Amino acid sequence: MPTKAYPSPPVRRLRVYAFDPQASTKLDTASINVATIELPWEADQEDVLLPGPVNDYLEVIDIDPVSGQFYDPVDLNHPYLLAQDGLAPSEGDPRFHQQMVFAVAMKTIRAFERALGRSIFWAPRKKGIGYKPVKRLRVYPHALREPNAYYSKQKIALLFGYFRSIARDAGASWVFTALSHDVVVHETTHAILDGLHRRYAEPTSIDSLAFHEAFADIVALLSHFTLSEAVHAEIASNGGRFNQRRLMTGLARQFGQATGRGGALREAIDDKIGGEPDPNQLEGLTEPHARGAVLVAAVFEAFLTIYQRRSSDLTRLAGVEPGSGRALHPDLVARLAREASKSAEHVLRMCLRALDYLPPVDVRFGEFLRGIVTADTDLVPVDPFGYRIAMIEAFRRRGIVPEGCLSLAPDSLLWEGDPSHPPLTIDDMPRLRLSRGQTREEAAETAEKNRKIVQNWLTREESLTQDAAWQAACGVIFRTRPGEALNRDKTGPYTVTNWPPEGEATEPRRWPNVEVHSVRTTRRTGPDGQDVRQLVIEVAQRRRGFFDLAQQQAEDENWQDSPAEADFTFRGGATLIFDMVTRRLRYTIRKRIDDEKRLKTQRDFLLDRATGSLGMAYSDDDGAAREPFAMVHRGGY
Repeated sequence: MPTKAYPSPPVRRLRVYAFDPQASTKLDTASINVATIELPWEADQEDVLLPGPVNDYLEVIDIDPVSGQFYDPVDLNHPYLLAQDGLAPSEGDPRFHQQMVFAVAMKTIRAFERALGRSIFWAPRKKGIGYKPVKRLRVYPHALREPNAYYSKQKIALLFGYFRSIARDAGASWVFTALSHDVVVHETTHAILDGLHRRYAEPTSIDSLAFHEAFADIVALLSHFTLSEAVHAEIASNGGRFNQRRLMTGLARQFGQATGRGGALREAIDDKIGGEPDPNQLEGLTEPHARGAVLVAAVFEAFLTIYQRRSSDLTRLAGVEPGSGRALHPDLVARLAREASKSAEHVLRMCLRALDYLPPVDVRFGEFLRGIVTADTDLVPVDPFGYRIAMIEAFRRRGIVPEGCLSLAPDSLLWEGDPSHPPLTIDDMPRLRLSRGQTREEAAETAEKNRKIVQNWLTREESLTQDAAWQAACGVIFRTRPGEALNRDKTGPYTVTNWPPEGEATEPRRWPNVEVHSVRTTRRTGPDGQDVRQLVIEVAQRRRGFFDLAQQQAEDENWQDSPAEADFTFRGGATLIFDMVTRRLRYTIRKRIDDEKRLKTQRDFLLDRATGSLGMAYSDDDGAAREPFAMVHRGGY
């Protein structure tokens, strides 16, 4: 008699360190330091999980280059591991290290996908004059023997280090960054953010690399509150409050102590606990982690405000004052823990959804606030609990104010609508392909085909002479003078062949290249059943930059390349967000290529070595420019 097929389990359960191995050596945290992550079981259209582990998104490769050791890959489909939620946490078993980085990275990926409403794709690898898609992010748990871990833009991989520690309070003689929940989330976030906005790692201002670091810390910090046992224990021991520096508010505590910091690597609570933050502190901060810490503190304060609003009725009904020292009833602790987790999840999704509402280049902290407010307004038009106000207030208190806004009122922070009349629509473009019901690999291929369709359409000759509305929306320059005809140069730019008019000296002119970075569809569901479907197009343009102003002026006249090698690359571009229901252009988020003020800001940033700026370190064409995160993280992570 044939055996009836068994249904697939809904989730795969894997044990990990909730924080890091050090927390398992302390009496007050040992009981909460083992967390079980639930990952959706592989769907029929996904690749089968192979030893490594290897799946549709990740490929864990455990080679130790220093010792020349290759560790056997863990098989998470082995019956023994399926029966016990994977391997038990262990510092000495490399197979658990593989399980840990895989489980935490996949948990982070799923959080992004739920918030963005689509599959995550990794940044393409540069190949000649084009790009090659990357299916899997490679993960190396023992890639470096040094106190470092970083996302490699060249390899499209996560490289985790390990090192010997002499600090007695580190809890171990060898510290593995692959076993820190915070470090794994942080590095995975770098990789995801680079896949969404691959120009964000370029040195354009003091906010550029600082935003990358801050955003990765924000995701790692708020991920703490998905660990129900840890949240429950923290509330029970601290009277329902999170406004003091404790286990939940610090990042990578073992790493920080092992490298001589005496505490967590970074803290979400401001230095002056309970005091008023200094709104001018950003002016003196240039180091990416220090500057990014201000943004992290703003988001964490917004989380605390939202949590207090959600839980204040519970504490009033129970007749207790949070933080009063009075022991809380176990049922109240459980309810407060749920509210804390929901609040953190809500704030995290607000931050993740904002990524689609940012310019494709040269992002600033204030623009992140505008992205948060606009994205949240799109999905949740009514804000009865004041979540957006809480976010605005926390940013304002730290001097993070967007440029060009009338005020900090939520409606003033919304991005601009379509400036053209009649409005631009999706129907103005060639028909795009949709990716419903496709595998992740097929969806990636469809996204690349759509990108090429828009690229070819947007840079056709007619666009350069007729579509003023598209030029205004994109904020790029590829419009010619009346009567000019264009021939496409094989190298990419457009060259004017009949200007100036006949009888005058003629000289070919070159126009800045225009590149469509991505064309992606998204679908999000709001708390009251709102269904938001959008098409997001990112267009970018580059311009040769020079430190010498006379040389810059000579270069910019007629956009003609000079024989001299450019000192840096200046970029402009726009994010166009279309409503898939009305088919109209909803928002245009521009950074114009002819913005002389922004060009001066980038030039000054790159020249300013006296302030300790890392700009010049990343402005060359080798080493640090190709691997910015390796240098930013080295020695201080």
